[in-house]
Amino acid sequence: PFASVYGGTETAANILACRLAELGVPVEMYDVSITHYSYVLSEAFKYSHIVFASTTYNNGIFPFMKTFIDHLTERNYQNRKIAFIENGTWAPMAAKKMTEILSSLKNVTLAETVVTVKSSLSAESEAAMDKLVSELL
Repeated sequence: PFASVYGGTETAANILACRLAELGVPVEMYDVSITHYSYVLSEAFKYSHIVFASTTYNNGIFPFMKTFIDHLTERNYQNRKIAFIENGTWAPMAAKKMTEILSSLKNVTLAETVVTVKSSLSAESEAAMDKLVSELL
């Protein structure tokens, strides 16, 4: 699932998805800003790994992503590996806020690598993405 305001977060999520797909990993992407959460919710239970990609919004999680995460946690989401891509030009906080919520779930493993994008991908965020790809395999 991803939530993007100006497209930078969506681009980062697409690049990660392409890199994983090139390695033979099946990937599904859902824009929680336009796809009803109920559909994305049912899809989330089909996979062992999930990457949340969200823009930072008012020092927190973009509202559509926050709503999706709330519905996911209400349904006892568990036994998954979770990773994050965050975007925020001045003070990226989305990953921290998502971690606070999702780390309380039962039997979840949080990826060590967080991809932080500041508006658009940089050499640093590209390197983090490569590291995350390795960690997700």
